[in-house]
Amino acid sequence: FTLAEILVVIAIVAIVGTILVLIFTNTLRGSNKSQILSAMKQNGQAVLDSMSRTIRSADNVVCPALESSNTIVIVKNGTYSRYRVVLSTDIIGSAPASCLRMGSNGCIVFDNPTPSPSETIPQLFINRVCNAADSMSSAQILTDTNLLTGVAIDCIASDCITNPFFTRNKSAGFKDQVTVKFNLKPGVGAPPTIAGQIDPISFQTTIELR
Repeated sequence: FTLAEILVVIAIVAIVGTILVLIFTNTLRGSNKSQILSAMKQNGQAVLDSMSRTIRSADNVVCPALESSNTIVIVKNGTYSRYRVVLSTDIIGSAPASCLRMGSNGCIVFDNPTPSPSETIPQLFINRVCNAADSMSSAQILTDTNLLTGVAIDCIASDCITNPFFTRNKSAGFKDQVTVKFNLKPGVGAPPTIAGQIDPISFQTTIELR
């Protein structure tokens, strides 16, 4: 082979190699994007299904009262169930540590709180468990907190105060209605090139007690 022929072969191999790398990279990005979208949809729907079953069959909504909150407590046959939507910036101890450490995804948690021996008056117990700062450090985490492949929690809009996670509608003569709404987006550790292509998914439902 002459030097010119060798250079031509090298150039062709380099071009083909570049094309193959681009194809592989785009395929990998598409696969990762699909996996993240699937995780967002599965996590959100699973949480809504769990909340819908529990709230719909409850005897009473303990809180929020008439205001809105990031925490809802319901009771059925004397057993209390509590859900909380947690942002990574919320109060330390209000959820498991993996949800609240710096750069975490936040999470949605569930537990069954019980009165302490000192809470002899029911209202003391209710005031505590309805408080957003009450400890849920050992609660069950319902969403995927993996920074790379999991989901991050957000409000429907940028302002969580005017767009709360739980809103209770209590009208005279009608059964309580609870509206649940939250956003899920890619985990905070997801590659920016992929996360930037994925819009947050809004999950919302209104549940009426039976």
